[in-house]
Amino acid sequence: MFDGMPTTQNGSFNMSIISIGSAFEKCKAEELYQSKTFNKFLKNLDIIQKRVEAQYLGAIYPEGTTLAGKTFNPENGSIDKNSPDVMIPAFPAFLSAYTGKDVNKISLDLFPNLLSLMPNWRITYGGLSKLEWLKKHFKSFNLNHAYRSTYSVGSYNTYQSFSRFMGNLGFVEDTQTGDPVPSAAFDIGTVAINEQFAPLFGVDMTFKNGITTKVEYKKTRILTLSMTANQIVETSSKDFVVGMGYKVVDLKLFGAGKSKNKVSNDLNIQADFSIRNQSALSRDIQEALAQPTSGNKATKFSLSADYTFSKLLTIRMYYDRQKNTPLVSSASYPVTNSDFGFTLKFSLTR
Repeated sequence: MFDGMPTTQNGSFNMSIISIGSAFEKCKAEELYQSKTFNKFLKNLDIIQKRVEAQYLGAIYPEGTTLAGKTFNPENGSIDKNSPDVMIPAFPAFLSAYTGKDVNKISLDLFPNLLSLMPNWRITYGGLSKLEWLKKHFKSFNLNHAYRSTYSVGSYNTYQSFSRFMGNLGFVEDTQTGDPVPSAAFDIGTVAINEQFAPLFGVDMTFKNGITTKVEYKKTRILTLSMTANQIVETSSKDFVVGMGYKVVDLKLFGAGKSKNKVSNDLNIQADFSIRNQSALSRDIQEALAQPTSGNKATKFSLSADYTFSKLLTIRMYYDRQKNTPLVSSASYPVTNSDFGFTLKFSLTR
């Protein structure tokens, strides 16, 4: 609106990536949850720090600052990888470690360009049902696999005191000394990688007698890099699911079928069993230590039967049982919940 008015920007950023290279790393309690990927990230920080600092060589401090007109000197304040007040070179170091890219070649831009975009996928294969033995016993036999991984910046805002030097690099005023120090243009609290195998491996089967069966193994991982807390929080879950269903067509129960409005009195039976392991680790960047913060193992069994009595009435009976066992906190205790009953659903619009 007028000369010299600062330009401010804010928003969020998401892009698809591939982070399979670090997805199956095992961290054991007896080894204090040591992680090769996290150790690589810590080493990458030093490399990225030097790469960023090298871009400021020969830079002139901006007008209106305490060091205006002077050449950049690291002794006056440089790239501090552990301070949220200046440009923290953790973002490219974070991506290079957990995606397996070369830290010496990865872009230093906080928002990678389209060339860094990687595809995600979903695959379903039903060709096995054409094999003679499977064709004899199954109506359908499908294999499923899906992968999704995203890199996201939850929110970013322009520093009010930012003075641009090159691209998104520049200087901001140090809150304690008032001197200009190297910084990126944006104040960013957290970045995250959200990876899902949904499922890693799954099978859907329909037998010749009408029984349907589903078996799935799912795996999820969320890595959150916090600038203010100087830590990476790793949240992971593993799910094993088995489900079976059967449909009895036009089964006459409780006097069904006497209505003038003809309807197929079908009985649908569904049973599901699942085991889920959840855990969360907090990795301190400065101390290079890992600490479990939460964990839970949930075992669930559910059984239900839905019966279409008429066009207006559906009867459902169900039983659910879930047991939660804490994996970390000694202050918690196992909890078992059971839920059973029946419902009547009336539809007055048909």
